[in-house]
Amino acid sequence: MHRLFRSELDSAIGVSEFVIAQNIDIRGFSDWSLQVDSAQTALYIKKVYAKLIDRYFANASFVKPTGDGLLVVEAFEEAALNEVATRTVQNAIEIVQTFPELCSDEDMINFPVPGNVGIGISRGTASRLASADRTLDYSGRVLNLASRLMDLARPRGVVFDDGYGINLLPKELAEGFHAESAYLKGVAESQPLAVHCWPDEVEIPAWHQKPLNEEQWEHKQFEMTLKEIRTSSFRRYRVELTPPPLYGAPVEAEVSYPGVTPSGRKATAVRYMAIKPLRHEAGGLKYAQIDLDDLDKKLTDAQMKPPWKATVKISYKVR
Repeated sequence: MHRLFRSELDSAIGVSEFVIAQNIDIRGFSDWSLQVDSAQTALYIKKVYAKLIDRYFANASFVKPTGDGLLVVEAFEEAALNEVATRTVQNAIEIVQTFPELCSDEDMINFPVPGNVGIGISRGTASRLASADRTLDYSGRVLNLASRLMDLARPRGVVFDDGYGINLLPKELAEGFHAESAYLKGVAESQPLAVHCWPDEVEIPAWHQKPLNEEQWEHKQFEMTLKEIRTSSFRRYRVELTPPPLYGAPVEAEVSYPGVTPSGRKATAVRYMAIKPLRHEAGGLKYAQIDLDDLDKKLTDAQMKPPWKATVKISYKVR
């Protein structure tokens, strides 16, 4: 495939087009793929791609897999704007509604599969890299915006921005969407972008409700007794980092715990120690992991008693 792509590059040219871009993401795909055999993963993703393309995107200008979803681009002429804009949103809603049963008629898929999908939609101009009649790729802000909007469509749903044109949709279709605003990295960092979301369960996360160009720290914490730390069946305590850390920013952790009097009693003074959390990523989400064996040793060395509680506070910069 890469050899064919390379052979076309020498004669390729860039063409600007009006397009509607969709970014479709299978929610929880990465975590799910760790729970099944690799052959099952490959079979499922093959079937999902085929069904989505055959049912909804057979006439799309460009379709590209993203690993756990699809990037779909459809070029259009001015006269077809209303029809294409309406059909795109109707199909997106249908995909979300029917996704859990999308592969139910496939006899080979007799194992649990992901049930949710998120779709971001945007409209604008994009540059098509083309050689003769072959489209090699698309690029432009509209594709990046569709990806950012897709990230808002959680746990499942459809999100498009105000520039897409909700006025283009039939009244009954438009009324199913609720208006929100969101700050988006690389798109709307200092001024929020108006967006439209379906269904009602889509809520804009807190970290998209504040300007992204202001420095901000996030803190997560949990409490455990030394006995709980020692007897936990999980030897690493995992904390989801939502919102995610700023790219390249360190994740720090501090433990506060009771001091000990000379007689061995719990002191009123609180002591602190720094520990280093482990980083982990799965399903597009980021986590900090605390090694409980290491924490047990440090607290034991500090003469902490099994019934006493320690508080672990995880801190990181989000912008």
